Order: sequence, then C-alpha cells, then structure tokens
Amino acid sequence: MPDHALETEISLRSSLSLPSIRVLGDFVSKQGTGINERDIPDYEVLCFPEGSDSIYRINGQEYTLSHPCFILTRPGELHSYIYDKNKPTRHLFIHFWLRDFPADSLPLLMQNGPSVIPYEGEFLILLMKQIMAIAHAKPERLQERGSLLLLTLLAEIHSLVVDEPVAEATKRLPPQISTVLDTIDSSLSSDHTVERLAGLVGWTPEHLSRSFVRHLGLSTKEAIKRKRIDRACHLLLYGQKSIKEIAFEVGFADENYFCRVFKTAKAITATEYRVKHYNPRYGDLAPVNDRESPYPSNRVFFGEL
Repeated sequence: MPDHALETEISLRSSLSLPSIRVLGDFVSKQGTGINERDIPDYEVLCFPEGSDSIYRINGQEYTLSHPCFILTRPGELHSYIYDKNKPTRHLFIHFWLRDFPADSLPLLMQNGPSVIPYEGEFLILLMKQIMAIAHAKPERLQERGSLLLLTLLAEIHSLVVDEPVAEATKRLPPQISTVLDTIDSSLSSDHTVERLAGLVGWTPEHLSRSFVRHLGLSTKEAIKRKRIDRACHLLLYGQKSIKEIAFEVGFADENYFCRVFKTAKAITATEYRVKHYNPRYGDLAPVNDRESPYPSNRVFFGEL
C-alpha cells in the first residue's frame, strides 16, 4: 500500500472514536466441550452461524442456542458455555475494548442489554469473517480497517434488537400469503375482498387476516391499500397520467377518496408528491415486483441534504 493510503487509514481512525480489537478467531469446538464460568475485562461479540443444542449461561439465565445468533458479553458479566454434546460447534468471536467510543451511543453495549440476538441472514456473518480475513492477511491493518467493520457489525446487531419488526417482515412468507400478494399485485384495479382472497388459498378470512398481521404487521385491507398507494407513487413519478386516471388504475373508484387515502399515507397530496419528486429520466423505468428485496427498486433514497 502506498504511504499516502496508509496515512489516510491512520488519519481516518484517529479522527473517529472506534473500538479497539483485542483478540479474535473462528473456532470449531469438539462436542461436549465448553468454557467454564468466567468473567472478562473487555467486550466480546460471538457468532454461532448454525443452530445447535449448545447452552449459554449468563447471570443465572440459560439460553439454548437452537438458532443462528450473535452473543454480546460485557465486562464483568459472569457467563459460561456448554457446546453441543452430539456434534462440533463453530463460533466466531472478537474481543474488543471501547477505548474512547461512548457506550451509550449504542445501547446494546450497556449493562443489562440483550445477551443473545437471533440472526437468520448471511451478511453480518460475512462481515465478521472479513474482519478475520484482515487479521490473517493484513494484521498491520486490523485496527484501521477491522475497527471500522467491527463498529458496523455492532451497529447492525443493535438494529436487530431495535428494528426487530422490520427484520421479521423480510423473512420468507408462507406460500398462501405470497399467492395473495401476487394476486393483488397483478390486478390492483380489481375489487379485492378478504373473503375472495382467502378462498383462493383455502383459508378462512379470519385466518388470512391474522396471518397478514403476524407476518406483515398489516391487516389484509391495509396491505391492499398500501400496495395501491405504492403503485400510485410509481405512476405519479414515472408517467404522465392524470390523478384521476391513476386513481382508477390502482383500484380506487372515487378520485376524492384516493386523494384522502394518499395524503394520509404520504402526508402530502398526490399532486404535491409528483411536483416534489418527479424527474423526467424516471420515465424509462418499469414497475418492479420485488417483494423478496428488503428495499424497493426504482427508488432514490436521500440522506442528509
């Protein structure tokens, strides 16, 4: 690496209050082994990428690690591990000091914070592995590069706690709900009723509504309304149709009712939305049904302006 690049990394780290990595590793422990009760002077974040019958005990509480998860242990917390008795157990770990990083900026780090955080994705595990790779291939860069990644990792784990409903919404949906959503998407202008949609998948209307709330956080009627408004937003930005035409196209028989629903959902009128966000180049974009994505396509996201 050129000297100026190294100086940039060092300057970047010195300008930020970052955690300091102390020791880290990726271990596979034999079945039935474990770690006797202990406390540690630093912080430790662990990842168990696979569920097992391993047990984590902390401050008198016991957790069976039956699902992939992260564990955060804080200084002075009395804890122990008993690894799965029937198969080897893999775990990645990083011990770190906070140094000048303020613990209260990430409540996850505070005493009495959550200890076991379930995680079903892949990205954060890959992020942790990247820190390991830096430690192996470029140990002299570990504090400069690894500490930035560690802070990102901790922030994302914290978000798993505070944004749990969002995380739940991104999980794979039951096929019946997917079928209903596809039906709504393909015919937004139709007069969808909960009874008819439930009949398509062999469920009762009550069961369909309960399932929507459980998996999406919305009732069936609210989900239909949201999809119609989202499609209306797309048409407002990516076409020249009138408000009345858009209202009819997304399933509203009454333009005035559409305008009231739109303003309730977006806090501005449909006309104001078009004026505020329209850009002629959006006309080349086509509607996308990307329900499996955690964010919408064809959408510009704004940070601090």
